[in-house]
Amino acid sequence: MDKKLLLYKLDRLLHLLETTEPKEEKLPDNELFTSDLILVRDWYDTIETFDKWSEELDIVSVMNQANSIWKFRHKIKKLGWDNYNTTDEEIKAHILKGEKIAAIKLYRKHQCEVCGKQVSLKEAKDYVDAIQKTLSIT
Repeated sequence: MDKKLLLYKLDRLLHLLETTEPKEEKLPDNELFTSDLILVRDWYDTIETFDKWSEELDIVSVMNQANSIWKFRHKIKKLGWDNYNTTDEEIKAHILKGEKIAAIKLYRKHQCEVCGKQVSLKEAKDYVDAIQKTLSIT
């Protein structure tokens, strides 16, 4: 994929994320940014900075996750955070307890019921792995 096109699309996603970030009082304790914003910023910086970015990232996975985040944030833009029950905190809790499979199942269920999207096991695992990365847990 063309680097400029990918950066352009990720920049659009970053703009949407910045405009739909919840107010600080809506974020969990001790957090300043959502995991979506951290993840997309990391992708953008990796692609922009590293010459071998295509070896560093699974581009198809990035594109699939970016699409999911795009759809989700447009839903947030329309409904607002008060009308949306985020599952990221529950996913983080599962990760912290070593319950990665439960986190993946929860994400898939959430995507199906709330976003109306069927998510593959790989997509769900990639999403949970991205959240795990923000928690600095391997």
